Amino acid sequence: MYVTSVATSAYPTPVTPVRAASGVTSADYATRMAEFDTLAATVNDASGKAGEAQRVEAYQALQAMSAGGKLAGIDPERRKVLDQATYDSDIGQRAQALGRDFVLAMNAARQAGGPGAALQAVADRFDRLSSSDRDLLFRTTINVADRSGAKPYADASAWRANIDAQAQVVGFMKAAGVVGANGALDQKAAQAKAAEDPKFATALRLSLRSDNNSPEWTQAVSQLFGRAAPQDEVRLSDAAKAVLATAPAPALTSAQSPTAPSTPYREGSIASITA
Repeated sequence: MYVTSVATSAYPTPVTPVRAASGVTSADYATRMAEFDTLAATVNDASGKAGEAQRVEAYQALQAMSAGGKLAGIDPERRKVLDQATYDSDIGQRAQALGRDFVLAMNAARQAGGPGAALQAVADRFDRLSSSDRDLLFRTTINVADRSGAKPYADASAWRANIDAQAQVVGFMKAAGVVGANGALDQKAAQAKAAEDPKFATALRLSLRSDNNSPEWTQAVSQLFGRAAPQDEVRLSDAAKAVLATAPAPALTSAQSPTAPSTPYREGSIASITA
């Protein structure tokens, strides 16, 4: 089993101008270009009229148009506008940087420690981002629409649950001794173990399914192993961090002030009892 749930194709997909042999564009060309113009203007807006959420949504819609072939026949001037939205806008630059770092971290971890390490690396990198960067990374790298316009995940929490589920399956297989040094499943050893271990047989079937990014697959893993325990975490905005950095340390109260024990400690006076 390999890491397959993380979309690693960063926007944009190559766009090749396509026109009919006669040089006449398709019947819906004007409609498609009007949609493109609106979306590109939103992404490239620097006036503040369009909010970040609206601009990110427009950026994602441009990705979907590109992936679905709806930018076929785009003229040179609009191609420049697309490049500006993709590479020069602040949204585009952030999306490109976040996607690049995400994929590099995943690949480096996979080369160093296999699929399990790659899954842990992408989860850690995602969780450490600010909420706005997490949203942008999810929308523009992880949850990119395919040619039909379908997106692999309902939302970011569904993707994170899937990553945890994949990590559980990969870790279970590795602990069972059926994963080679290259991270690939040893099919012969796995089939032999499955014949004598029903739980392993179920996990093996899950690991071989092609829909391992679907909510049904994630739920099946959760039912088999139990949902991975969430990690408690406190996230502060940049403004809150700045306030805390400059705030003076609170003074200790009399109840908090350290005092000398009434009876000095003597070696051997504390016994440790373990079950």
